[in-house]
Amino acid sequence: MRIAIFSEVYWPMVSGVSTTLTRTADALMRRGHQLRVYSAAYPLGGAADRPEVHRSAGRTFFLSPEVQWAAPDQDEITADLARFRPDVVHLATEFAMGYAGLRAARAIGAPIIASAHTDYERYAGRYGMRWAVGAGWIYLRWFYRHAHRVLAPSASFERHLRSRGIEHTGIWTRGVDADQFSPSFRSARYRSDLGIGPDDLLVGYVGRIAPEKGVERLLDAWESLAPRYPRSHLVFTGQGLMEPAIRRRALPRVHLTGMKRGIDLATAYASADVFAMPSVTETFGNVTLEAMAAGVAPVAMNAGGIGEFGVDGVNALLADPVDPGAFRDALDRLLGDAALRRNLAKAARTTALGRAWGPIYDQLVGSYAEAAAAGRPARAA
Repeated sequence: MRIAIFSEVYWPMVSGVSTTLTRTADALMRRGHQLRVYSAAYPLGGAADRPEVHRSAGRTFFLSPEVQWAAPDQDEITADLARFRPDVVHLATEFAMGYAGLRAARAIGAPIIASAHTDYERYAGRYGMRWAVGAGWIYLRWFYRHAHRVLAPSASFERHLRSRGIEHTGIWTRGVDADQFSPSFRSARYRSDLGIGPDDLLVGYVGRIAPEKGVERLLDAWESLAPRYPRSHLVFTGQGLMEPAIRRRALPRVHLTGMKRGIDLATAYASADVFAMPSVTETFGNVTLEAMAAGVAPVAMNAGGIGEFGVDGVNALLADPVDPGAFRDALDRLLGDAALRRNLAKAARTTALGRAWGPIYDQLVGSYAEAAAAGRPARAA
């Protein structure tokens, strides 16, 4: 198939959506499909760009400085898409690049698949923009109406979409590469470089260090627990708006390592004893599944997509999002119980081994083929 993907985020930008799309593009091309990806321009650090990418200039997005908000040239985008002649257009983000993709697909009559990745309602609350939610859903309902199907990463988020009037939904779930993320990457040197001894406890966080990720919840829990566990450390891997706030709080034994990729990222996961994910905005929870593949016991909020693969007391501890002290209590329980950490970590790894990407790619290609076969002209929607 000839597949065009429109997304504000893509390689080399690092986020759950970007990583998923980049990994998916690689897999589809290995399977013989032809890809064209339309995204914003990001600094490449001297590296060559990926050959499938068409870049549009943009500017830093004020809510997430790591994201480039594209300013696509619509005529150029439409002409390039027409030359590519896609069988299907996949709109993976809904705003600047997604809207340009929608217009271009309508102009050439290409069928559309959309995917919904972000819980904008919860994000709006974190950034004081709840006033925009109503208007936002008016736009999103209009936008998604042009797609043959709207794919959600989890059943819980699919239900959320349906509750907001998006009825033509489906599931595009997520997997994990259990060789890429594995307990074999655990590193005593990584720990010692941070001043963490072999008998100390390392609590790891991986992801954007941003308000919507519940970082304050984790910091509050750490402030309470750090004095009780003097041989424990909290390590943040990632970047984001809240890094200055973490430094200002100056809590004991808190480390900021910055962004990591590849083997360095796999090492950061596997070298932890506990993985902490305090977010209630995860529509799936890629990083938690990656930590589970690395053989690390996770503590997370019982909200969003974590229910696709996390089972409280079996392969994770899941905290009640309504109880303000539940996350702290769950983290306390894990820090204080080595046997529980071992049992959860073992079950977590088993869970990850059962979530290979292959069948998920098959499912996605099936959704593309369904849209292409339906042949619904996007301009008529």
